[in-house]
Amino acid sequence: MTDVMVYWKDYDRQSNGSEQPLHWHSNSPALGDLVSRDRLWVVTSGKRLNQVEERAGFLVAVWVVEDVIDNPGDDPAFPKHKYGYRIIGDETESIHLDEPVNVDHVIRSDRFDDTVAVGRFLRGPRRLSDQRLRQLLSAAGPHLAQKWLVRSRGPTAVVEEDT
Repeated sequence: MTDVMVYWKDYDRQSNGSEQPLHWHSNSPALGDLVSRDRLWVVTSGKRLNQVEERAGFLVAVWVVEDVIDNPGDDPAFPKHKYGYRIIGDETESIHLDEPVNVDHVIRSDRFDDTVAVGRFLRGPRRLSDQRLRQLLSAAGPHLAQKWLVRSRGPTAVVEEDT
Protein backbone atom coordinates (compact mmCIF):
# COMPACT_ATOMS: atom_id res chain seq x y z
CA MET A 1 0.00 0.00 0.00
CA THR A 2 1.26 3.44 -0.94
CA ASP A 3 0.50 6.56 1.08
CA VAL A 4 0.85 9.97 -0.58
CA MET A 5 0.33 13.43 0.90
CA VAL A 6 -1.22 16.16 -1.23
CA TYR A 7 -1.87 19.84 -0.56
CA TRP A 8 -5.45 20.99 -1.27
CA LYS A 9 -5.09 24.70 -1.91
CA ASP A 10 -8.81 25.35 -2.42
CA TYR A 11 -10.20 23.20 0.39
CA ASP A 12 -13.69 24.38 1.40
CA ARG A 13 -14.38 23.82 5.09
CA GLN A 14 -18.09 24.52 4.66
CA SER A 15 -18.52 21.38 2.60
CA ASN A 16 -15.71 19.62 4.51
CA GLY A 17 -14.72 18.34 1.08
CA SER A 18 -17.38 15.65 1.49
CA GLU A 19 -20.03 17.39 -0.64
CA GLN A 20 -17.83 17.15 -3.71
CA PRO A 21 -17.07 13.99 -5.65
CA LEU A 22 -13.87 12.38 -4.49
CA HIS A 23 -11.84 13.20 -7.58
CA TRP A 24 -8.27 14.46 -7.58
CA HIS A 25 -6.79 15.60 -10.87
CA SER A 26 -3.05 15.58 -11.43
CA ASN A 27 -0.33 15.27 -14.00
CA SER A 28 2.06 13.72 -11.48
CA PRO A 29 3.32 10.22 -12.30
CA ALA A 30 3.45 9.57 -8.53
CA LEU A 31 -0.34 9.86 -8.44
CA GLY A 32 -0.88 8.24 -11.82
CA ASP A 33 0.86 5.11 -10.48
CA LEU A 34 -1.50 4.72 -7.50
CA VAL A 35 -3.71 1.64 -7.34
CA SER A 36 -6.87 0.65 -5.53
CA ARG A 37 -6.54 0.78 -1.70
CA ASP A 38 -3.61 3.28 -1.75
CA ARG A 39 -4.27 6.42 0.29
CA LEU A 40 -4.15 10.18 -0.25
CA TRP A 41 -3.48 12.19 2.91
CA VAL A 42 -5.07 15.58 2.24
CA VAL A 43 -3.59 18.67 3.87
CA THR A 44 -4.63 22.32 3.63
CA SER A 45 -3.47 25.55 5.22
CA GLY A 46 -4.59 27.02 8.49
CA LYS A 47 -5.59 30.11 6.54
CA ARG A 48 -8.23 28.10 4.60
CA LEU A 49 -9.57 26.92 7.97
CA ASN A 50 -9.49 30.33 9.68
CA GLN A 51 -6.92 29.05 12.16
CA VAL A 52 -4.52 31.27 14.09
CA GLU A 53 -1.63 29.26 12.61
CA GLU A 54 -2.42 30.42 9.05
CA ARG A 55 0.79 29.03 7.51
CA ALA A 56 0.59 25.63 9.19
CA GLY A 57 -0.50 22.40 7.51
CA PHE A 58 -3.68 20.71 8.72
CA LEU A 59 -4.82 17.19 7.90
CA VAL A 60 -8.43 17.36 6.68
CA ALA A 61 -9.01 13.99 4.99
CA VAL A 62 -7.63 10.59 4.13
CA TRP A 63 -8.92 9.28 0.82
CA VAL A 64 -8.74 5.62 -0.04
CA VAL A 65 -8.11 5.24 -3.77
CA GLU A 66 -10.80 3.36 -5.66
CA ASP A 67 -9.28 3.81 -9.10
CA VAL A 68 -6.92 5.92 -11.21
CA ILE A 69 -8.02 6.64 -14.75
CA ASP A 70 -6.90 8.81 -17.62
CA ASN A 71 -8.60 12.16 -17.27
CA PRO A 72 -11.65 12.00 -19.56
CA GLY A 73 -11.60 15.80 -19.92
CA ASP A 74 -15.23 16.24 -18.83
CA ASP A 75 -14.47 18.90 -16.21
CA PRO A 76 -13.45 22.29 -17.67
CA ALA A 77 -11.66 23.18 -14.42
CA PHE A 78 -9.26 20.27 -15.03
CA PRO A 79 -8.49 20.09 -18.76
CA LYS A 80 -7.04 16.82 -20.00
CA HIS A 81 -3.92 18.46 -21.43
CA LYS A 82 -2.95 19.86 -18.00
CA TYR A 83 -4.20 17.04 -15.76
CA GLY A 84 -3.54 13.62 -17.23
CA TYR A 85 -4.97 11.55 -14.39
CA ARG A 86 -8.12 11.43 -12.31
CA ILE A 87 -7.77 9.72 -8.95
CA ILE A 88 -11.16 8.50 -7.73
CA GLY A 89 -11.64 8.15 -4.00
CA ASP A 90 -13.71 5.38 -2.45
CA GLU A 91 -16.65 7.24 -0.94
CA THR A 92 -17.36 4.59 1.71
CA GLU A 93 -13.76 4.14 2.87
CA SER A 94 -12.44 7.70 2.64
CA ILE A 95 -12.51 9.89 5.73
CA HIS A 96 -13.09 13.61 6.18
CA LEU A 97 -12.09 14.81 9.64
CA ASP A 98 -14.71 16.88 11.45
CA GLU A 99 -11.92 18.74 13.21
CA PRO A 100 -8.78 19.27 11.12
CA VAL A 101 -5.56 18.22 12.84
CA ASN A 102 -2.46 20.40 12.88
CA VAL A 103 0.28 18.18 11.43
CA ASP A 104 2.71 20.95 10.61
CA HIS A 105 5.32 19.59 13.03
CA VAL A 106 5.26 16.31 11.07
CA ILE A 107 5.35 17.62 7.51
CA ARG A 108 7.54 20.74 7.79
CA SER A 109 11.23 19.99 7.27
CA ASP A 110 14.01 21.90 9.01
CA ARG A 111 14.61 23.81 5.79
CA PHE A 112 11.41 25.82 6.24
CA ASP A 113 10.70 27.94 9.29
CA ASP A 114 7.14 28.65 10.36
CA THR A 115 6.98 31.91 8.38
CA VAL A 116 6.77 29.87 5.16
CA ALA A 117 3.24 28.81 4.23
CA VAL A 118 2.56 25.08 3.84
CA GLY A 119 1.60 25.58 0.20
CA ARG A 120 5.08 26.91 -0.56
CA PHE A 121 6.90 23.74 0.49
CA LEU A 122 4.24 21.10 -0.13
CA ARG A 123 3.62 21.85 -3.80
CA GLY A 124 3.58 18.39 -5.32
CA PRO A 125 2.53 14.99 -4.01
CA ARG A 126 4.87 13.42 -1.45
CA ARG A 127 5.21 9.69 -0.88
CA LEU A 128 5.08 8.99 2.84
CA SER A 129 7.74 6.85 4.46
CA ASP A 130 6.69 4.36 7.12
CA GLN A 131 8.15 6.68 9.75
CA ARG A 132 6.26 9.73 8.45
CA LEU A 133 3.07 7.67 8.23
CA ARG A 134 3.41 6.60 11.88
CA GLN A 135 3.99 10.24 12.86
CA LEU A 136 0.85 11.34 11.01
CA LEU A 137 -1.22 8.58 12.59
CA SER A 138 0.08 9.57 16.00
CA ALA A 139 -0.63 13.28 15.40
CA ALA A 140 -4.16 12.57 14.15
CA GLY A 141 -4.65 10.27 17.13
CA PRO A 142 -8.22 9.72 18.29
CA HIS A 143 -9.73 11.98 15.60
CA LEU A 144 -8.68 9.62 12.84
CA ALA A 145 -8.99 6.41 14.83
CA GLN A 146 -12.62 7.08 15.73
CA LYS A 147 -13.52 7.93 12.14
CA TRP A 148 -11.89 4.70 10.94
CA LEU A 149 -13.69 2.62 13.57
CA VAL A 150 -17.08 4.08 12.71
CA ARG A 151 -16.44 3.56 8.98
CA SER A 152 -15.33 -0.05 9.41
CA ARG A 153 -18.40 -0.93 11.51
CA GLY A 154 -20.89 0.77 9.24
CA PRO A 155 -23.11 3.82 9.62
CA THR A 156 -25.02 2.58 12.66
CA ALA A 157 -21.93 1.99 14.81
CA VAL A 158 -21.64 3.75 18.14
CA VAL A 159 -18.18 4.44 19.51
CA GLU A 160 -18.10 4.62 23.29
CA GLU A 161 -15.44 6.67 25.05
CA ASP A 162 -13.65 5.53 28.17
CA THR A 163 -14.64 7.52 31.25
